[in-house]
Amino acid sequence: MEHAGKILIVDDEVEALENCRRILSRLGHECLTENDPVRALTVIQQERPALVFTDLRMPGLSGIDVLNATKRLDPTIKVVLMTAFATVQTAVCSMRQGALDYILKPYTSKDLEEVTRRAFEEREGHEDTALFSQRHDLLPTLARAKHTLRQIVGKSAAIQAVLDLVSKVARTDANILIYGESGTGKELVARAVHHHSQRASRPFVPVDCVSMPDALLESELFGHERGAFTGAHTAKSGLFEVAHGGTVFLDEVSGMSHTLQSRLLRVLQERQFRRVGGTRYIDIDVRVIAASNRDLGEAQKRGEFREDLYYRLNVIPIVLPPLREREGDVEVLAREFLQRFMHQHRMETGIIPTFEPAAVAALTGYSWPGNVRELQNVIERAAALADGPVIRLEHLPSGLRLSPSGDSSSVEGGSYKQVKQEVVRSFERSFLLELLQRHRWHMGHAAQEAGVDRKTIERMVKRHGLREDRE
Repeated sequence: MEHAGKILIVDDEVEALENCRRILSRLGHECLTENDPVRALTVIQQERPALVFTDLRMPGLSGIDVLNATKRLDPTIKVVLMTAFATVQTAVCSMRQGALDYILKPYTSKDLEEVTRRAFEEREGHEDTALFSQRHDLLPTLARAKHTLRQIVGKSAAIQAVLDLVSKVARTDANILIYGESGTGKELVARAVHHHSQRASRPFVPVDCVSMPDALLESELFGHERGAFTGAHTAKSGLFEVAHGGTVFLDEVSGMSHTLQSRLLRVLQERQFRRVGGTRYIDIDVRVIAASNRDLGEAQKRGEFREDLYYRLNVIPIVLPPLREREGDVEVLAREFLQRFMHQHRMETGIIPTFEPAAVAALTGYSWPGNVRELQNVIERAAALADGPVIRLEHLPSGLRLSPSGDSSSVEGGSYKQVKQEVVRSFERSFLLELLQRHRWHMGHAAQEAGVDRKTIERMVKRHGLREDRE
């Protein structure tokens, strides 16, 4: 394992303690456990673990108490709170007092792996640059960011241009608007900007702007006072408060109503806000990164998005290319996802996992409307179905491996070039036919959905001999 070290797990529930230890041990870490938070402080002093996972609610001492005591003893020790009772107040309190993160119970092995990996990456970044920090203040941040940027995999000129832009704009404090189709990795890029910035040690808070109704989203963003509305029995801090000193990521910001757009504009202008039902203004220091799969420039021209807010958010635009425009990246990403899957599920065999030529041809010949997210799901499915480290054509979804005759048998065998040409032709034909039928053979509408020129659609129709009355 790339990052491994000593971890202490503190939880008064023995079953939860053992479950956490078992998961982290499988990841290659040396795990210490303690079900008494008071004794845990002695263990921390004696063993100096690199990372501490602690339950929030325990008899004797709370997780916050353990966090504070740990940070007083050694500020470099990373602490993660675990709780089944998470609230925004929990996040505010834990982040302000130095917690790396907090995770919800019941958690998954993936939750633990992700936060543990980040903890050791950040710790490594601090250790590698400690001797030079007085003369080079940016080095710890850059070391952490380097790992974050590595997660954006690809060798195409399109994605390399994005990485270069991220490295440049992260050093500023300007608002950023990320454009890209669903599944292109907008949040991953936003996190890279944050971890590459001077705000890297403060919270990164993502907000999904389309998953909640207006009233709930307003309360989540800005918090509310007690009695502000029915059910508001206690005051609640908002996510802008949680992110103080850090970054707020507004995903699919075009989903905000005009009322919330007005409130957000005021926050960006005044750098302060009031909770719902409150009268006191709260000062904040946050960077806002927004994302959209729609062209907000066009949306504001149609009156669907506030023009003044658009210009406030669109200080620095970053456009993420769809996977179909990232030449050569499908195979690179597929191999990366396969290795991650094998590692995550402890399936190391000593043999480097790979793909047979027919599978590579099918993957590279597909247009990936769901982009990187769809590719990752396909590879995880294929790896789960495979009976060894080699992914074969039959392990892929049928939509990726259909031949013109409707089955996969005719593409097996032959040279790599022949197989690839056959798979590409098969996919192109079936995709085009479904596209045209969906738009009742309106070439212009079909071209618009596919993101290509009308003449391209017409040439493809002619090449495949398709007709409107064809079944």
